[in-house]
Amino acid sequence: MGMSALFLALTFLLLATTRQPVKACSCGPRHPQEDFCRSDVVVTAKFLSVPQLNHTLHHLQYKIKVIKKFKGFDAVGGITLVPKFLTTPAEESLCGYRHKALSKNQEYLVAARLLEGQLYVTTCSFVRPWSSLSPAQQLGFNQTYATGCSCQVQHCLSVPCSVESDTNCLWTDSLTSSPGEGSQSLHMACLPSKSSLCSWKSLGTEAPELTM
Repeated sequence: MGMSALFLALTFLLLATTRQPVKACSCGPRHPQEDFCRSDVVVTAKFLSVPQLNHTLHHLQYKIKVIKKFKGFDAVGGITLVPKFLTTPAEESLCGYRHKALSKNQEYLVAARLLEGQLYVTTCSFVRPWSSLSPAQQLGFNQTYATGCSCQVQHCLSVPCSVESDTNCLWTDSLTSSPGEGSQSLHMACLPSKSSLCSWKSLGTEAPELTM
């Protein structure tokens, strides 16, 4: 299977896993920890260009400069070269990401999939200004979310709902807040204890400094 076909297959897979059948792109809510754990690569980066059509991949590509590496650059099985482009579907109906950059100097948190050496994002991906994240979310992406990937965030969309496993944390933000604006999203992570039970833990309010 060629690279173009692989990108197209991944696009349809992402669409198939949305909560409802769609005519246009639609994304379900996710806790930031889910975005970290499900992504292959997590970085902060600056967008350096408007999107350019890659005729080989039939996708758009943004030129980026990676600033900080959070995930995906391990000595074993990780990326060996720092990516210079971010790839996304050319059509917005296929969840193509459209970057609305205010400044080339602004850093963005990018949680991406990795496909044949290319960083791949869609509208459903976590791509947000680093400065817009809460201090707890910055700490989570910087170090804490990685320790909770053995746990599962269980969505509670309506009551009643109950925890289905000792490794699950019940995410109830959507019952009282807009997606992404609840206390669990902004200030907490689902983390294991010494007994392997998972529960919500506060990440505090001190934001970490980004170091190279």
